[in-house]
Amino acid sequence: MYIRTLPLLLAITAGLSANAAEAATTGTLNFAGQVNAGTCNLAAGDLNRTIKLPTTKISDFDASATAGSHDFELSADCESDISDVTFLFSGTASTGNAKLFANTGTSEGTALSLVHRAAPLYTIPANGTPAQRSRKVATSAKKAVIPLTAAYHKTGVAITQGTLASAVTVSITYN
Repeated sequence: MYIRTLPLLLAITAGLSANAAEAATTGTLNFAGQVNAGTCNLAAGDLNRTIKLPTTKISDFDASATAGSHDFELSADCESDISDVTFLFSGTASTGNAKLFANTGTSEGTALSLVHRAAPLYTIPANGTPAQRSRKVATSAKKAVIPLTAAYHKTGVAITQGTLASAVTVSITYN
């Protein structure tokens, strides 16, 4: 009996070694990935920012349509492959003058004027095409900075004392 099982054991062992010889000896590795362009974001301090205009008097409008101007900057932090940033402004236009942003405060006869103060000066209208409401700024040292001036502007209605409040939304695109 012992002799009869030996050939069977040898046949099973030979079958196992034949399978090992047929195993694959080469394979293919497939790799996948993606390279994205850099990003740009409004600076953290500019996301929800209050720009405080100086207090002004009604008589300050006697000789000028604007008063109480205040210079400030908005900035975007960008990665090194971003060459320029376009700042787009939007808001509710003042009744009677679409270049001005509406005043939701208590002073009548005033609205907000927003000016890009890079040469040449350019008034950013509240109501206009996206091209009219946007300004393109080149990046430098991974930053895009747009210089702006905000001011009270008379609308043509008699000015009353009170507050000026106006909301302007800014969004950016970059290249």
